[in-house]
Amino acid sequence: MAPMPAQAARCGLQADGTYSCSMVATTQSYKYNLAGSCTGGNTTRPVMYQVPEGTPPEGGWPVVFFYHGLNPAAPPPPDGPTTFAPPDASSDLRHLTASIHELLDDPNNTGKKYAVVLPKAALQLLVLRFWDTNLPTGYNVSSDKCFFPALWSSIEGGGYGAGSQYNMDRRYAYGMSSGGYNTSRMAVSWNGDKVWKALAIHSASYAHCSGPLCSVPATMPADHPPTKFYHASGDPVNPISAMYAYYDKLVAQGYVAEVKVNNEGHNLTADIVGPGGVKAWFDQY
Repeated sequence: MAPMPAQAARCGLQADGTYSCSMVATTQSYKYNLAGSCTGGNTTRPVMYQVPEGTPPEGGWPVVFFYHGLNPAAPPPPDGPTTFAPPDASSDLRHLTASIHELLDDPNNTGKKYAVVLPKAALQLLVLRFWDTNLPTGYNVSSDKCFFPALWSSIEGGGYGAGSQYNMDRRYAYGMSSGGYNTSRMAVSWNGDKVWKALAIHSASYAHCSGPLCSVPATMPADHPPTKFYHASGDPVNPISAMYAYYDKLVAQGYVAEVKVNNEGHNLTADIVGPGGVKAWFDQY
């Protein structure tokens, strides 16, 4: 039997066993939120993105958004082609780049590939980046409330290459810690048009929760997407009990949800990759 032809890939395996991915860095502009209205002055955030090699399917590539956890405010890469890679083989980012490899390159030949978008949260207190989803001031007056519509509109309008290569009616999200809460936010505030098809929440809970301070509403949002939770049994930052409060409400109200428990701490884990990982979860929906 003739060997299968080599598949072009966006991510490559490095000597240390981690994946390094070819991405594009850009800057997304949006308006400041003034008392609940996106009418303030212009501001920007960094975004990285990539689409799979090859011709998009009819309707465009489905789009996966990854939302990072709390990050120090490191300088973003300059706009243009860039390489996204873990700093070393022990970094949690090795699991993220491995999951991006699965999404972009489909190494197991499932026939499903995804465009991937990695936006950054707003700069907070000049030194940190984290998402606004659980700020006590309220989401409607947050920076994120103005950023996301601008990002999605720009993707559809050609700001990230041809808009036709993206299927923005098929969106997926996964995130860790602060990014996990922000992943839930997609169901809570941004799914009125049912474009979010599945979510994966790592080390977090419901959108407005914060660590052990977590009161999950009695009624889940309408059309809540299927959601898979990844959580450590002994997470010292966001306790697993808060995650189960969310999961239990989803199941009780007939929504699709799964849990994958690990024995690590508050860190991105290897179980987001492989047969039980985020791509395998998204592929179902």
